[in-house]
Amino acid sequence: MGTNVRSRQDSQTSIQDEEGLTAVIEFLSAFVLFLIVLTAFLSLAGLQMGSNLPQTDRIDEYSIQGLQILTAESGWFVPHDEFDVRDLTNSTRDWHTFNASVLITGDLRPGLAGASGELDQVRLNGLNNITEDQFVRGLGLPDWASVNLTLTVVESSNSSRVGMQLFQDGANRRAGDFSGTTSRLLLLGNETVQVTLEVHDAGRTSSHLRVTEFMADPASGTEWVEVENPDGFAVNVSGWSLRRDSDNGVSSLIGEGALGGGDVMLCSGRPSLQPNLGADLVFDLGASGVLGRGAIDGLEFSQDGIKLTWTVPGSLNTVTVQHIQWDPSWDIDEDESYTWAGGDWSQAANWTVTIDGTPGSR
Repeated sequence: MGTNVRSRQDSQTSIQDEEGLTAVIEFLSAFVLFLIVLTAFLSLAGLQMGSNLPQTDRIDEYSIQGLQILTAESGWFVPHDEFDVRDLTNSTRDWHTFNASVLITGDLRPGLAGASGELDQVRLNGLNNITEDQFVRGLGLPDWASVNLTLTVVESSNSSRVGMQLFQDGANRRAGDFSGTTSRLLLLGNETVQVTLEVHDAGRTSSHLRVTEFMADPASGTEWVEVENPDGFAVNVSGWSLRRDSDNGVSSLIGEGALGGGDVMLCSGRPSLQPNLGADLVFDLGASGVLGRGAIDGLEFSQDGIKLTWTVPGSLNTVTVQHIQWDPSWDIDEDESYTWAGGDWSQAANWTVTIDGTPGSR
């Protein structure tokens, strides 16, 4: 009888084990089905919120990596020698001590970090001497990429500085199809600054150089035209030209070098006679005949025009950036300079007249 009892107990145990195993299998099957349904739901949600395009993922990565390089490193500059070979012996972390015309002759990896990881003010000031092209290359971004960089004070003991933009320049993201934005908060002295880097495919256009002052009728000396870079990034002046309307439009390339953000340059009929109150670059446009010197007139003071143009690199496409025209109603007299006060460039009322002017001042 004892044997029969044990047999029944073993049989019941076996049935219970089978039922337990069945329950486990059913639970796992249900769980797998739940995961399949959840995955399908998330996929549908992803499709509704927007496609996960590889191009978008890459641009997001570029913005993150670019901002990491810019804010976590102090930067590096490698000059090129006369044979355009990298001069590693004279490479330096003090890239911010060089002007824009020097920086474009070498390789630059921009960095704004100080010794303790905070923003370094002198390196921040050096941003104005970097062209956008060089900035993009230095951060390791692809050639097709365009950027927009903004540094804004978000916390300060001086309430008037909150919201102040310490730097802002770059392409408009609205012109692109894909964009990625990354921001980071960093200390600058006792202030907190938000650094925001946008990377997109908006394309890079010419910077907005503009004529801000000119003298068309000097009693002696030389004619001159002052050109300003109002942007944040520097501008490579290669490809920029100055043209005058008279004599069938005499034109000349301005020269070589780079003009820092907020800086001015002087185009002169004779630089050796040119007063200069602080221009960073001075170019001779007397030999080409665009500007006059001494007894030789270039610009016609009674009726003429100045046209600032830019030629797209690698093409014959020339863009007129600014065209200033004057006529006898302006009544231009000897030694009078005309400083742009804003508005239509071809309206005399929008120019301030002074004697001798302020060539090269900011």
